[in-house]
Amino acid sequence: MLGCRLRRGRAYGSMTDMQPLEHKIAVVTGAGGTIGRGVCLALAEAGADVAAFDIESGPAHEVAELVRATGRRAMAEVFDLTDPHACAAAVEHVDDELGGIDILVNLAQRFRILIDFCDVTDDDMNVSWESGPLATFRMMQLCHPKLVARGGGSIVNFGSGVGTMGTPRYAPYAVAKEAVRTLSRVAAQEWGPDLIRVNTICPAATADPDNAEWVTDEVLAGIPLGRIGDPQHDIGAAVIYLAGAGSYVTGQTLMVDGGTSGHR
Repeated sequence: MLGCRLRRGRAYGSMTDMQPLEHKIAVVTGAGGTIGRGVCLALAEAGADVAAFDIESGPAHEVAELVRATGRRAMAEVFDLTDPHACAAAVEHVDDELGGIDILVNLAQRFRILIDFCDVTDDDMNVSWESGPLATFRMMQLCHPKLVARGGGSIVNFGSGVGTMGTPRYAPYAVAKEAVRTLSRVAAQEWGPDLIRVNTICPAATADPDNAEWVTDEVLAGIPLGRIGDPQHDIGAAVIYLAGAGSYVTGQTLMVDGGTSGHR
């Protein structure tokens, strides 16, 4: 009798032969981070042109160059998402330079973590709120008419299992990420008639190489698939699905976490 064998390790294929997003134009906030870079490259390999938004100039331009190396058009916009006027100017610049917007991916988020609940300050909460839910809300509003002008489109926002599971000592971050999920569900209902789909991804991946120390043996033991998600081939692939083939999916949260949420 055949038994089940446990296999751990990398389990993804190449998207180089897929072009499901040909002629699409994507905006990615937080593009200079590890996940942002992976998502931008996944979008480019799927055929999309990419506008990389980030607060840091070096990473934003580096990602744009990597996208161009795939043969796609790219541009970098460097600004602070907590500045409403800068957000509006960046969106208009993308519309002018690339010819519209079909996909918006909201990844940017500042946060302070590992703080006991009773020690969390108003400033801790505001840092997460202004860079996360408020910036996401603002970008969604600004991009809405651009998506409508293209006959609809897809918005992919990013939540976190930290919020869905209520991880201790993560209050500011958890609150911000759950607020993003709520924004996504409300917009999905309101913007469905505009043929704009809005979904949320909760990933298990290293957002920043400087924070990689959190990937401990204990953490890996809590992931049924036994590994942290790859920013391009796991998280990016989920973005590609929601932006492309998932044309009847909206208002949903996709847990791209190797089974972590179901394990706990």
